[in-house]
Amino acid sequence: MSQNIIEYLREEVIKQILNIPCVKKVWPTWNAKIKTLIPGLTGREIFDLGDSLREIFYTTNGPRDQGGVSAGGTCWESLVCWYLNLCLIGRRTIVIKHNKKILPTCVANAITVNYGSFPSNTESDLIAITFPDSSDYTIDKELISVCNSSGVAISTHKTKYSKYNMLEILDALCIRDFNDIEIHIIQCKTNWNDNAQIPMLWDAVYSATTFKSGVTVGREGHSIADVSKFSYSFVTVPTVQPSRFKKDSISVLRVRSLSGGNYWGMKSADSIANSIKEMLSRNLRSGHTSNHITTINAEITNLYSTYSYFQL
Repeated sequence: MSQNIIEYLREEVIKQILNIPCVKKVWPTWNAKIKTLIPGLTGREIFDLGDSLREIFYTTNGPRDQGGVSAGGTCWESLVCWYLNLCLIGRRTIVIKHNKKILPTCVANAITVNYGSFPSNTESDLIAITFPDSSDYTIDKELISVCNSSGVAISTHKTKYSKYNMLEILDALCIRDFNDIEIHIIQCKTNWNDNAQIPMLWDAVYSATTFKSGVTVGREGHSIADVSKFSYSFVTVPTVQPSRFKKDSISVLRVRSLSGGNYWGMKSADSIANSIKEMLSRNLRSGHTSNHITTINAEITNLYSTYSYFQL
């Protein structure tokens, strides 16, 4: 079956997150709830799922002990990743869970923050990449012809029976087209009050142009300063009652000016937080000439074939 490299990567991402133990455990309940929210299976209904992610998450939210909190955080970022990718089918944008096995190396290097000679992993739960409007990203992945840094053509399969050589090919494409790609970091946290300061500080680091303390952003010749667009966003459930958040709450003020915006799994509340669906239009819109609802509608007929891995 013909498949471009972006949709191949999207399939790998979704299969991985749905195979995480805590996600596998809750998925039957989530899936049943999701289906009640999209009875007509339309682009508008799928897009509007962003208003109900908190409701979906709370169908299985368990005890808040240390193990429960950790599993809850993993499940939340997985649900966000699943939803965003579902809304991005047919587009040149993909949301990846930070995993060195599927994240292009040059992208990982570009978002690395260095303290002197010490590289630090960022608070980047999810990373969205928008690839340029180039034929290599839309043709059958088996037809891509690209060379590595030594000028040697990269084989689509290392051996006759091996899997598609996705990461090496994708990394070569990203290095070649680095100045034309977009990178968007999406930090996902279940609790807003306890975590609002973290995205504020990381966004400040990424937004700064110079440092006095030996801090640098990027390594191995790649930096976010060289990409087409970069942003940093925060997405929360939240796990406390939403009515507790006011426009002048400290937690709200801390994330109000994030470069990529502040979102939650509910309908937008003015001056507090936007529904996560608004991130699609604000940060992830350039991967197609049409809007998201139009492209979802165009791909809906393939949800039980090409995109069956979403398990709807």
